[in-house]
Amino acid sequence: MEKIVSVSLGSPSRDFAVEVELLGRPLRIERRGVGGSYESYFRLLRELDADPEVRAIGLGGINRYLLCEERKHEFTVARRMAATVTHKPVVDGVGLKLSLEPHIIHQLQKEGEIDLAHSRVLMVSATDRWGMAQALKEHARELVVGDLMFALDLPVPLSWRWLSILAPLLLPLIVRCVPFKALYPTSEAKAKPRFRRWYAWADLIAGDWKFIRRCLPEEPEALAGKTILTNTVTDKDIALMRARGLSLLVTTTPNLSGRSFGTNVIEGVVVTLAGKRPEEMTGADYLAVLAQLGWDRPRLERLNG
Repeated sequence: MEKIVSVSLGSPSRDFAVEVELLGRPLRIERRGVGGSYESYFRLLRELDADPEVRAIGLGGINRYLLCEERKHEFTVARRMAATVTHKPVVDGVGLKLSLEPHIIHQLQKEGEIDLAHSRVLMVSATDRWGMAQALKEHARELVVGDLMFALDLPVPLSWRWLSILAPLLLPLIVRCVPFKALYPTSEAKAKPRFRRWYAWADLIAGDWKFIRRCLPEEPEALAGKTILTNTVTDKDIALMRARGLSLLVTTTPNLSGRSFGTNVIEGVVVTLAGKRPEEMTGADYLAVLAQLGWDRPRLERLNG
């Protein structure tokens, strides 16, 4: 059976494997965590690269790139991880972030699911999900960018103009000099409520759920009347959002066998079904396969109200 395996820096307690048939092909999709051990991460990458059943390897629990306009700034450790795999396609989710996520936002606005034109949007990290951020900038009434707040713990909200000035200057230094673990929270990261003003200000909060959750205010009505647009969430995450009063949850990736998958996993499925390597894929290629699967639409779940 063909396998797509995501290797995560997170805890192995969240590992799983599901078997599905997609476009007539049986696939086994797995998540394997290494509990924060880089040594184990590299060892598992080498093992999977040698496995004849593996069709794609996902880099999970880590970002390979930070993005600004057309430029990809690659983390040193992620470059080493990708270079460890010499035979199999390596996916990190960036292909979906630049194709599916903006497509879904344009779709939401066009179909009136969310009134972005009258919404104040907090984008927790634009350099993590540049396609999403650009699409929100195009449609939103107001946009505040939280890269300095949510990644670097600096209480400095950014406008798009200041992001465009600072990102080209800072990103080359950040990916070379700042340890990835210092920027990106794991699933096990301890909550650190901050930036209440900006959670309260926003009608819609967008971006990686781990960033949103880490700083989420503890008050029961902290998310009352609000929408969250994100990628991967668990049942436990949804229960937390409901308890905080969230009105609407919009997710960009599908559930398979009752599980929510990260963008690296879904990208692995798409490139496998397309029969191409990631570097050969265009945005149109991604969207064509996603449309065949019925995965080119968002999932909307009303939690309160």
